[in-house]
Amino acid sequence: MDLFTRGGISRRALLQQRMKERYLQSDISKYIAHIVFSTLVGLFAGAGAILFHSLLERMRRVFEFIHGSLFTSTDINLIFIVPVIGGLCVAAMTRAFPEIAAERDVISVIKAVILRGGYIPLKNTVFHLIAPIISIGSGAPLGPEGPAAKVGSGAGSLVAQIVRMNRRDMKMYTVAGAGAAISAVFNAPIAGVFFGIEVILLNDLKNQALSALIISSVVADVLSRWILGARHVFLIPQYVSGTIGDIPYFLALGILCGVISLAYFRLRRFFKWVIDSRYGGKNEFVRLIPVTIVFGLVLLKYQQLYGIGYTTINQVLNHQFLLSTVFMLLLLKLVFLALFLEAGSFGGTFAPALMLGVLLGYVFAVSLNGMFNATLDPVSFALVGMGGVLAGINSIPLTSILLVFEVTGDYRFILPLMFVSIISYLAVTYVNRGNVYTLHLLDDGIDITKRGELDLLGKINVGDLKKTDYDVVSHNTPYRGLLEVLKNSTYGDVFVVNKKNEIQGVISLKDIREALISHDLVDLLIAGDMVATVPVVTEDEPVSSAMRKIEMYDLETIPVVKSVASPVITGVLTYRDVIQAYNKMLATWETDQFLINYEHRKRG
Repeated sequence: MDLFTRGGISRRALLQQRMKERYLQSDISKYIAHIVFSTLVGLFAGAGAILFHSLLERMRRVFEFIHGSLFTSTDINLIFIVPVIGGLCVAAMTRAFPEIAAERDVISVIKAVILRGGYIPLKNTVFHLIAPIISIGSGAPLGPEGPAAKVGSGAGSLVAQIVRMNRRDMKMYTVAGAGAAISAVFNAPIAGVFFGIEVILLNDLKNQALSALIISSVVADVLSRWILGARHVFLIPQYVSGTIGDIPYFLALGILCGVISLAYFRLRRFFKWVIDSRYGGKNEFVRLIPVTIVFGLVLLKYQQLYGIGYTTINQVLNHQFLLSTVFMLLLLKLVFLALFLEAGSFGGTFAPALMLGVLLGYVFAVSLNGMFNATLDPVSFALVGMGGVLAGINSIPLTSILLVFEVTGDYRFILPLMFVSIISYLAVTYVNRGNVYTLHLLDDGIDITKRGELDLLGKINVGDLKKTDYDVVSHNTPYRGLLEVLKNSTYGDVFVVNKKNEIQGVISLKDIREALISHDLVDLLIAGDMVATVPVVTEDEPVSSAMRKIEMYDLETIPVVKSVASPVITGVLTYRDVIQAYNKMLATWETDQFLINYEHRKRG
């Protein structure tokens, strides 16, 4: 036997085990691996954002060539056809892949992080790379940053999937990929980091993804600058940044930015109601094509609405439009932004919000100068308005401040920018009672204010789970008859009703024992003498509400009634059925985090 063999383990195996413990499982090796993977995510996400940018530019040129060819051959401006062609392509893609198409907006990334540990299928990433390119490239007045963030998060998730990381690490690198993509799109690494914090992490600064987010954003920005060049999106002329005396005007602008943001949300709700309820808008083509036709006709007069809008922003900053034109562009941009998103187009809201802010700030300053002989600089107010509307529409005050600062490369207006951005954000949050992401998540049963309790049971009603095989007796039932019913009862409880079949309460074996102890003449008792009051639930009540009553009163079953005013019993809801439904929904949502642990709260 080998002298160095111990317990059947050779010296070579021992050395390999010690090397693994010292170098592969040590803290320093974990830190190195973290940096390496964060760098890889930055490279993948940055490359994805650059690919998105390049394909979007090529698509824009293709549609411009189509428009130019049509115009040259017919001597008629046929630009209105271009958005329609794009709309047909997008509607066809939505019909072919409805489930993937439904996961639009950055909110789907947040859900992937919360519900699926950061897992994003590759097919989702590819779809949301192509569909926005067609939408925006064919003129839809939307932005590239939301789709780019989805592509970046998909790249981060893909890296984690390839290396077979656990759910915690996959979530971390999915978040990092989203921030890295924003960094690459805007050449704004600081804004990319804060985007990940404010939007994807929902301001959870303690999250372990923060370091990966910073590294990935820096790497993606360096890659973008190397390939696309260091560039500022906007060309800013000379301007006066403002004085202390301008503070009231900036306050008014901040409130106006909040008003415009709230108008955007109201318009989206209105268009959703019109399209879904009045327009019969389940057909993808019926939803989108009429919108693209109307938009195309509007483009005949206001071509400045076409696409992302950076060129229009530069033209406004350099005073190339009349005030009336800028005002019309403001109204039309606001309307078509909401309309395209509700009709089913694909794109983000960052770039449109920047354009709305520029238009609003410019109109505000020029109007006051004309009406009250003020001396406000329209460029200064236009730049500050960018941050105000961006913060209001997207609920990202810090990201807005840093993004506008980084894309302009100008620090002089940072103080009014901070002031207007936070005023707008607070105004919207106060009126809406929350920011856009937490409200959207609440609609899906995810309460981020409680750090992510997922109210799955709030998504189903009591009527979906109630059973009708319950045991019931009249309040006049004598003790012997009650005892016989109770011995053969399905759930161990008997519900007592009056002559109108209205619930009076419940009797259990425990109540029978107490009656035997406290009454000598138990045979003279009737059900009404032993009944214990019990809470009730209605058929249209959420199961989560019923579960709280079950927990509060320590019940196994709870009666279901038609209404509280007329408590006629129609069935029962059991604790066991609720738990079974809950576990089934867990499997459907593929998540085990941020959940209310009903089993523990009931038994613990």
